Amino acid sequence: MAAFEPLTPERRRAMTRQHLLEAAAMVFARDGFQRSSLDEIAATAGFTKGAVYSNFKGKDDLFLAVLEERFERGQSAIRGALDTEMHTEAEWMPRIASAIRESMWDDNWTMLFLEFVLYTARNPDSRAKFATHVRRTLKWSEELISQEYEAAGTPPPFAPADLAIISMCMFDGLGVYRLVDPSFTSDRTLRAVLHFLSETIGFDEGATSS
Repeated sequence: MAAFEPLTPERRRAMTRQHLLEAAAMVFARDGFQRSSLDEIAATAGFTKGAVYSNFKGKDDLFLAVLEERFERGQSAIRGALDTEMHTEAEWMPRIASAIRESMWDDNWTMLFLEFVLYTARNPDSRAKFATHVRRTLKWSEELISQEYEAAGTPPPFAPADLAIISMCMFDGLGVYRLVDPSFTSDRTLRAVLHFLSETIGFDEGATSS
């Protein structure tokens, strides 16, 4: 029999926070960042606005928490696709492509991301918070690239930090072009980008491993 876990104040607070994040993700994706209200998010989660402020400083911080959670899911999917024994590019590429499509590309969230970028560009305090989040995503990508080079036993041709931002820009850019016409990000295009990055980054055939 599974052990009963008491509903402690800490656990109750964690559950409230998770409900708010799920409600916020739904409202933000539906209404956009600017049109979403904390009242609507709280009501969707089944709480008062006071519950929002007891967990987050405001709408910016709530949005960034939602964004961070989405990034962590994408990070887990990418890591899972790489967490295998040594394989050839032909074997790992479909796994990475699938992880990108399923965890990173969502047209509603791409629009939301672009909206938030423009919003923070006009709000210095929000921009500073957003920059902190972006630095974390780039740091993760940099560490992943460094780990792959270490596993391959070869030095990187460029600084991993530079490769990280180049890679992120390419995938973010493809996400934007999906909004114009989904055919711009066909499976063939995604495979070409992954192959280009593999060739540019310099992994030997079969070097990808964790």
